[in-house]
Amino acid sequence: MGIALSLPVSLSSCTKRESQGTTVAPLSEVLQTWEGVRALFPLDNSHIQMAQMLLASHPKPVADAIAMHRKAFDKNPAMYWEEHYLTAEKLVCEAAAKYMGVQPGEIALTDSTTMGTALLFNGMKLQTGDEVLSTTHDHYVTDKSIEFACQKSGATYRRMDEYQDPREVTVAEVKKNIANAISDKTRVLMVTWVQSCTGVKLPIQEIADVVKQANAGRPEDRRIYFAVDGVHGFGNQDEDISAMGCDFFSAGTHKWLFGPRGTGVLYARKDAWDFIRPTIPQFSEYPFYEYLGTPPERDPTFFELMTPGGFHSFDFRWALDTAFELQMEIGRDRVHLRTTELSSRLKEGMKSIKSVDLITPMEPKLSAGINCFMVNGLSAEETVMQFHKNRVVTSSSPYRESYARLTPFVGNTTEEVDRCLEVLTKIAKA
Repeated sequence: MGIALSLPVSLSSCTKRESQGTTVAPLSEVLQTWEGVRALFPLDNSHIQMAQMLLASHPKPVADAIAMHRKAFDKNPAMYWEEHYLTAEKLVCEAAAKYMGVQPGEIALTDSTTMGTALLFNGMKLQTGDEVLSTTHDHYVTDKSIEFACQKSGATYRRMDEYQDPREVTVAEVKKNIANAISDKTRVLMVTWVQSCTGVKLPIQEIADVVKQANAGRPEDRRIYFAVDGVHGFGNQDEDISAMGCDFFSAGTHKWLFGPRGTGVLYARKDAWDFIRPTIPQFSEYPFYEYLGTPPERDPTFFELMTPGGFHSFDFRWALDTAFELQMEIGRDRVHLRTTELSSRLKEGMKSIKSVDLITPMEPKLSAGINCFMVNGLSAEETVMQFHKNRVVTSSSPYRESYARLTPFVGNTTEEVDRCLEVLTKIAKA
């Protein structure tokens, strides 16, 4: 790329200086171009990387933050932990809250979307006669988390089709189908913001309006709670989570957000905290002092109730604030626009290739960075294999009906998108 980088852990402290005769640009300058953003990732660019949505490469500021914490732990582990365990995760939550547009106390830290979703449903105060309503396009993890919770509580669950054809989905169709599916027994509605099976991005704010209308005629103790698996929109969309209208939001931060591996967040709006019980004891101020008989003179936060205690990979978890800060430095709006630009270019090209069936909607309002497709009767696995032979790293969706996926991120180039279309044309003609 021709860009020399020497980026410290603190993003705001980067200044231009001379290093061995080479001018090193400050991070703010590096991030002004997509070439500069690309240079932050130590990816093998002899392959075109179109599967970062599975597990992201650590960009340099994040890798530096992990290395800093790891070095300190290795040097004096007990002392470093005792000095920082009550403050380090608060810093992470503050950075997350700024990015998400929520309050720090509304965020619990997890290891993944899977952990967050499981903790959420396991903690719900469901009862016999209650119903959890979800969709047929949710991930296996969502289905099983709901199933396990219902087995323990005596509640029931039901899955509904929020649309018939992802290629032709509309906001009105989704709203109508969800409104019709809600029953008197429904206590929880769970949906996936950006579906990894089809690439459809559901209109969360509009669905929240449907839930609000259903709740208008209900007593508070029969309120419907609205939960979202948000991982595949988290880090590529320009949305305040607080403005989306959901009560709960679970997302891993090691995908589109480029956070440390094994990190995630679980958000709960404050007026929904009473519906959730903790599952794993917490290592935080309120519960620990409550155990000692001297609780603080305040209520516990969601962070203190739901962040699992125990010893984690703290060198990774405590570096998560750097990932949120990096996203804010790049610009949440810029990341969204760039992701949309690359995906739209890709989909426009797919539509013109004979024997390629684009599954994901063209409309950016109903799609994000995941682009699903079928090629000329090939299975998803066969299609992925053909891409790999042509040095393009892609993936398939792990569902009963599987599609191949190309998922460009801000570290990709338009030239790489065009090369993917050339490879796809070649595969379609074979």
